[in-house]
Amino acid sequence: MYLRKYHGTTYIGIVGPTNESGESRDSINNIARRAGDGIPHPIRATKGYEARQEHLNIFEHKTTHESILLLDHDNKFPPDTLERLRSHQLSFVSGFYLRRRYNPLAPVWFHDNPANEWPYEPYLADPEKGKLAKLGASGWGCMFMHREVLEGVKPILKGEDYVIEDDMDIWPYDLNKVMAALKTADIDTLRQEIRPLRGTHDVVGSDLRFPFFAKQAGFQLWGDPDVRVGHILEYSLHPDDFSLQDDTEEHAQKNRARVLEGRQTWAKRMRALA
Repeated sequence: MYLRKYHGTTYIGIVGPTNESGESRDSINNIARRAGDGIPHPIRATKGYEARQEHLNIFEHKTTHESILLLDHDNKFPPDTLERLRSHQLSFVSGFYLRRRYNPLAPVWFHDNPANEWPYEPYLADPEKGKLAKLGASGWGCMFMHREVLEGVKPILKGEDYVIEDDMDIWPYDLNKVMAALKTADIDTLRQEIRPLRGTHDVVGSDLRFPFFAKQAGFQLWGDPDVRVGHILEYSLHPDDFSLQDDTEEHAQKNRARVLEGRQTWAKRMRALA
């Protein structure tokens, strides 16, 4: 694990609906900040990915902050959230929280996926405290990211936004090159630009899409199990609730079987498209 020396300030972007949770708001306002860090900046949007993209646009083009902390406004955060996440001196780190579901309880994390297989495998184990977890993806609700991650992902996306809901059926392509190649019947260029990625049209969430492309740019996503965030439903859905669940391994076995079946189907489809 290469430790970078980050000493710059952080932009704090809050994503939430029009109805506000006082519990979440108070926890966000109580997050410890250093001199020069931005004050929490809320953006309301119908779709969460629209607000996240707007935050990234502001961070990238209108600030000089070195890093960004994206927080969802239906979470309750510990006061040391920002300090812990950036203390690791890593480019891309997520806190630990649970999905908006009760039965079964499950984290928002996904296992590391070095072979780039689809689908991703949800992270259903209780992570070891005090040890960073290597992740394939995570929800956006408590995400720390250095500016260099955007700089690395941008050329791969070829003009697409960082945060969108997309089917990822093919790799991002240069539309101008594609149109020019069609005019001249340049098959080689078309083969370079139009490449199957997933080969299917069901939608992939931005919380999977962005970490996938970040990994292609050389940026590993890490998870800190000690930044334990409460996800607010009727009460704060907390990682400690997940730790006390009795049937976690049973759910994990069933899920692994579904993931294996899905990956076999994906591999067959990719062979057919080759």
